[in-house]
Amino acid sequence: MTYRDIAAAVTVVLLVAGCGTTSSSVRGDGSDKAADAETVNCGRSVFDAARLAEAPSASSLPDDPAGAVDDAGVPAFDASQNWKVVHQADDRVDLIRELDEPVDNGGGDVRTHESRTLERITGASNVPDGTWLLTSAGPCTPRLATGNDLGDGDLTVMHAHSPGDTSIDLFVHERACASGQSAEGRVELVALIETSEQVQLWIGVRPRPGGQDCQGNPPTPFTIKLDQPLGNRELVDVSVVPPRPVNIDTNQ
Repeated sequence: MTYRDIAAAVTVVLLVAGCGTTSSSVRGDGSDKAADAETVNCGRSVFDAARLAEAPSASSLPDDPAGAVDDAGVPAFDASQNWKVVHQADDRVDLIRELDEPVDNGGGDVRTHESRTLERITGASNVPDGTWLLTSAGPCTPRLATGNDLGDGDLTVMHAHSPGDTSIDLFVHERACASGQSAEGRVELVALIETSEQVQLWIGVRPRPGGQDCQGNPPTPFTIKLDQPLGNRELVDVSVVPPRPVNIDTNQ
């Protein structure tokens, strides 16, 4: 399936949970789980991933945001890199570029892109009003946006599975701060799309209430029940764009 095929399938599962066809079946757990299925977030940037290739280059920026710097006075971005402008307003610009090599942090956390947020500062005591500064930067992965407060989770497979298995044992790695606590009871299946070639998963994590510390969270076991035996089908995380295989967790 292409990205737009997956978006369409997710729309179906959210409208008709539990329906199926002769070639695939889709399941989810509620009609309020997704916003516009074409919208993704990456870092602080929100944009249409299908239109990223058509987004204007950072070379099109006016002089002021193009000259933005970080707190040390270093240019906010390297103009020789392929930065795309995915959001542009009078006081904020969001830039995205695809990394030459993905950054694999383990636990299913693979960053494929990098984001930069530039903002026009007013009311600060340390810089003149109108100064453009880098306010956010770092590697990220475009992820489908949800229509509520579900957070993101990275996925790994707990162990090798046999073709006859009718369930998949996963580890869900909560990305939000959770004071080092398990996400047990907060993991939610947004969509499960079974085709003849793939088992496609979209899993979210409901945030832990209250203020949280960010010392890292343990992986949370989560089991998916299949409509048909796994067979030789590939397990794919479709919450990220482009979708990617879910691999065995080698750290557990």
